[in-house]
Amino acid sequence: MMHLLKKRLQRARNFLVLLFGLLLLGGMIFAGSIGLVLHTLILPGAQRKQNARNAITHTFRMYFGIMQALNILHLDLSDIDSLLEERGIILACNHPSLLDALLITSRLSNVVCIMKEQVLRNVLFGHGAKMAGYIPNKSIRNIVNVAGKELSIGSQLLLFPEGTRTRTNISSVNEFQGTVAVIAKRTGADVQTILIESDSGFLGKGWPLYRIPQFPVHFRVRVGRRFSPTWDVKGLIAEMQEYFEQELSGASQPSRFERNCCVPLETQP
Repeated sequence: MMHLLKKRLQRARNFLVLLFGLLLLGGMIFAGSIGLVLHTLILPGAQRKQNARNAITHTFRMYFGIMQALNILHLDLSDIDSLLEERGIILACNHPSLLDALLITSRLSNVVCIMKEQVLRNVLFGHGAKMAGYIPNKSIRNIVNVAGKELSIGSQLLLFPEGTRTRTNISSVNEFQGTVAVIAKRTGADVQTILIESDSGFLGKGWPLYRIPQFPVHFRVRVGRRFSPTWDVKGLIAEMQEYFEQELSGASQPSRFERNCCVPLETQP
């Protein structure tokens, strides 16, 4: 009887934690978007864009700091700080959850993302993303053209070669699309891989928002191999796919995250 009661109380706690985390994220993004519009309305275009990116980084870093302080998430993001000074590179990541782009942009403030067009029209996310110069995925020609301009001025282009969140289990990847290799070929930019690992399928493909995970959820983001651009688009994609599959095999072992994923955000620069 006591065991059943304890289990129900734990489930109720986790539900409240989940609800708090989602409401906090939505509230911070909404408030940040309104504040950003008011603050940068009169700034010139280039300054407005960078200001928006800085605000996005600050908002998500604050959010993850709160989530980690409350023992809801355990994060190890320190490795990607090594990319802070890199300019004009493509960041190619696997895509296990809805939080992936947020994790990257919470550390790197010169990032331009390729996003679904309907997300850019979203009242909650759209204003800040547009001001930051994020690229809609409405056509490959538009993506390549705008991405080329951003890379030429030193922006870091963030995209997910899978095209959507990983459909299978959390230690594998979907079949890669060719967009990343096409952009690399056209622009001559290097492709820097970033590997996102978690001990949970939390907010992955097929994970409904109301489903309660076991908290804390661990995430680790690490810098992987860098690929040079090539005219062989299919060859580059196949090589990257194989690399991600090899690197992520076994990444969901909880013991690895208990040892490695508990670096406090305040100790990171």
